[in-house]
Amino acid sequence: MFRKQVAFVLVVATAAAVSAQQQAPVFFGEERVNNITIDVQVRDSEGVPVFGLTRESFRVFENDVQQRLTNFLSVQAGAVGEAADASLVGQPAPRQVLLFFDLYLLTEPDKRQVLRGLLEQVSMGLPPAMTVAVVSFDGALRVHTPPTESRERVVAALKEIERISATGLQRQIKLSSYDQRGQPYQESWGRYELRRTQNEEYWSEMRLMVGRVEAAFTAAVQRFAATPARKVVILASPGFPRASNVPEYREYDFFLNKPPEYRNLGLLGQAATLASELEYTLYTLDVSGYQVTEADASIGAPSPDFTDVANARFWRESDRKDTLIQAARLTGGEPLFTRDTGAALADVERVTASYYSLGIQPEHFGDGKTYELRVEVVGHPEYQLTYRTRYVDRPFDDREAEKTRAGLLTGESANPLGIELALDKPTSKFRVGARGLRSYRVPAELRIPYAKLVMVPRGEVSFGQVQVVVVATDPDGSQSALTHQKLPIQIATEKLEEARQRGYYSFTFTLELEGGAHSVLIGVNDTLARTTSWGVANIKL
Repeated sequence: MFRKQVAFVLVVATAAAVSAQQQAPVFFGEERVNNITIDVQVRDSEGVPVFGLTRESFRVFENDVQQRLTNFLSVQAGAVGEAADASLVGQPAPRQVLLFFDLYLLTEPDKRQVLRGLLEQVSMGLPPAMTVAVVSFDGALRVHTPPTESRERVVAALKEIERISATGLQRQIKLSSYDQRGQPYQESWGRYELRRTQNEEYWSEMRLMVGRVEAAFTAAVQRFAATPARKVVILASPGFPRASNVPEYREYDFFLNKPPEYRNLGLLGQAATLASELEYTLYTLDVSGYQVTEADASIGAPSPDFTDVANARFWRESDRKDTLIQAARLTGGEPLFTRDTGAALADVERVTASYYSLGIQPEHFGDGKTYELRVEVVGHPEYQLTYRTRYVDRPFDDREAEKTRAGLLTGESANPLGIELALDKPTSKFRVGARGLRSYRVPAELRIPYAKLVMVPRGEVSFGQVQVVVVATDPDGSQSALTHQKLPIQIATEKLEEARQRGYYSFTFTLELEGGAHSVLIGVNDTLARTTSWGVANIKL
């Protein structure tokens, strides 16, 4: 199993030493304001959209505490009906749609089915003020087009995806607790102990596969989040891979007085939470139906009865659907289980063309806590409201690091800071209990020319500041945990000009990686200049 860790271990600066008591100044004294926007769709008890509501019609609660509305916008049929800026009334309301294709878990027939309907729908044109971005992931994350109003560019991007193979049928889980004949190799085990072992291994491998897609998806939504338009993302994915060797169960396994080991919900929870935080409405698109796999038949398994609660395949399918349902509804979106993807896209366009946008400004900012949202229409408890229900108020540094990671993973290559990354000779060691895999420690040095950095003189010392972000990936799409660190830079003011002419700031750290091929991605953000550089180094251990 692929595991990596990226750790910073040492900081060394080429600048002249300053006293330990010298502290870097606070560069940004302005108060940060936490602007939270909630897009709400309102229907009456018959499911008919409700129009004509005003700011006074709504109440918004965060963790059951009522909030003051700081902004209100109503949009009907794609046009602004009411806004604080009167000049916007009657104008098309901007929307940004991100189409994300999970080619890692989709099968080739299902991919073709998704594309067929989308191509037909897009070929008829895009609504006014709508931009569309197209991204895919098959182990590599590709941006086929950034947000564009051009129908031709979107069609060309979809046709690029036609030429990329969907690899879902390759994502079969091979349990080590079966031998090559499909029989348990530990005959001495009790039946329940064997089933529990198989189940734990099965879901560990499942989480790893889905986690690769989730990491790519979060990078894609982060990449295009900086827009004032209403944000919609459509995730074309089955949620789970088509997997063989589903663990066996007996009827009495389902009635034990303990947590149900056969269930595993919410594997896309991290992706949905980030999408909600970034104010996306997520629609999950699944054309696969109920999955009866060739792998199931190859081991002599009977066709699953999807109404039989004592059949593990029933629970796998239930979990797969529930994962997509829960992810979409957390953001105020809906799951789309259909093979008519053209009609599904048209429905998304129609539903997201009419809504109310409510703004609040909570007092907290970046406390890392989770907040529940609740919206009411005064005097109408019978109305059906759809909106994002939860978000995490992540620390500011984490938000900035996520933006940099998104740039790294989606192919940003600009290097205005002139950064250089040098990797030294790796040293190896055996990691105990890791299936005999060898891990390596790779010393690394990051160099940033002083001439490219913004340095602020404060008396005898000049100060700067950068945030360094490091992510490691492998050819299968696995990623290390996001690692980032903010570094204050200090140099004697009298030596600053000399340093700018021929010096650089040096930061050394160590990467810990398992054997194999890796890409080490590094992003450096000059927090004073708001300038970011990206770099990559490939290494084979």
